[in-house]
Amino acid sequence: MRSAIFLFFFIGCAFSLRAHPAPGEDDEETARAELSAAKASLRALLNTETRGATATYAALGLRTGTAVQAFYARHEYAAHWIQETGWNEPAQRALAVLGRAAEVGLNRNHYAWGSLLALPDSLQLTRARSRSQLLALSELRLTDALLQYLQHMQQGRLRPYTTSPAIFPDSTRSHQLAGQLYQVLQAPDLAAAVQHLQPATRGYRLLQAAWARALQTSAADSARLMQDTVAGFGRVAVNLERLRWEAPADSEYAVVNIPAFRLQLVRNGQVVRTHRVVVGKPEWPTPVLSGRIAVFVTAPEWRVPYSIAVQEFLPELQQDPGFLYDHHYRLYDWRGRLVNPWRVNWQKITPGKFPYTIRQRAGAFNALGNVVFYFPNQQTVFLHDTPARSAFTRAERALSHGCVRVEKPLELAEYLLRREGRAKELTALYQSVRSHEKQRFDLQRSLPIYLRYYTCETDKGKLIFLPDIYHQDAAMQLALRD
Repeated sequence: MRSAIFLFFFIGCAFSLRAHPAPGEDDEETARAELSAAKASLRALLNTETRGATATYAALGLRTGTAVQAFYARHEYAAHWIQETGWNEPAQRALAVLGRAAEVGLNRNHYAWGSLLALPDSLQLTRARSRSQLLALSELRLTDALLQYLQHMQQGRLRPYTTSPAIFPDSTRSHQLAGQLYQVLQAPDLAAAVQHLQPATRGYRLLQAAWARALQTSAADSARLMQDTVAGFGRVAVNLERLRWEAPADSEYAVVNIPAFRLQLVRNGQVVRTHRVVVGKPEWPTPVLSGRIAVFVTAPEWRVPYSIAVQEFLPELQQDPGFLYDHHYRLYDWRGRLVNPWRVNWQKITPGKFPYTIRQRAGAFNALGNVVFYFPNQQTVFLHDTPARSAFTRAERALSHGCVRVEKPLELAEYLLRREGRAKELTALYQSVRSHEKQRFDLQRSLPIYLRYYTCETDKGKLIFLPDIYHQDAAMQLALRD
């Protein structure tokens, strides 16, 4: 309460220039005086010396105080948005941009759009001595709304890969945003200048453009699309948010869209190859991550991960020690010595005490198939072939333990060698596969790879909605509503 009283006292002092207009002064002169007072008070309102930055910005209702301060400080605290009757022409254009926030997957109500739009009416209902106060505060709050909008449009409202609100950027980013807003203000077409600041990556631009076109089809269709249905605003907003976090931006890269069960090779913005893939089951989800394919190995041996060994193999071995030999596996102790599984008392072995490793030798039966592609990551996820190729004919392909199985993987291996001018090594590649003798191919130029989770994308300019196989959309939609 004391903060509010102090703020109004402070604002009242700031606007005392024309508190008592002379008798007979006309309305036009009064309006000009009010505008002059409002403009003159911006520096005083943003002065943080007495109360400190946090308290000052909170009292003014600013969420991006550091960036607002930077915006006005670099231009001598000049006003940019207000005139005697409320908003000037640039402000009208800026409000129109905020009003169309849905086109980029944002909610205009998060930017005080309704209250800002009502400024002219609010001025008419405000006492003369208070109008300059309202003008100045509205100036600051429009700037605040636009800075928030630019930040959210470029980097998202949530912390990457979480449902927690993002913390507004540090001083360096705040100054960058302030500079962007000033450039937007100076541009011949404010709306086009704002749109140009969106992420430039392929997936984002395709989805945003398709969504904007869908909203502009007809009033009825627009209303339907804005509902949180299968074709609704919520699902598009979630995926535009994901695309803002860390979308592929390299000139050449591989991207796996997990819900699409698909790997694409993209070069200079064009898809040059597509492979079907199998991804992790809901209980063994394929993680979202980034890496670089640096090496691939033909005729690989599979070293069974500990989690699979104790969760899936141990129960089988307790029923039948011959399970390993029946499926071309071998058992080794911690020193790497071969162990006879029939000589192990499997009933005494528990998941917490499993002192063995299990390996599967190369061959057509090997779980990794003929080739495996490695890219360093903490989750030990990789791409690989599979002997169970019939799985690629299924529509739903969430079947693995987290790694990504690739259809026609030898064609991917060929692509990686040919892009480096190493076509002569194709003979050795296929000879290794035929003979089941392991061979390693180190790439001279590693290929960026992105494993992503997008449940909405485009196909020839049209929106496509994909199954939310890991049930991640609902929590994000809820977080974005706040």
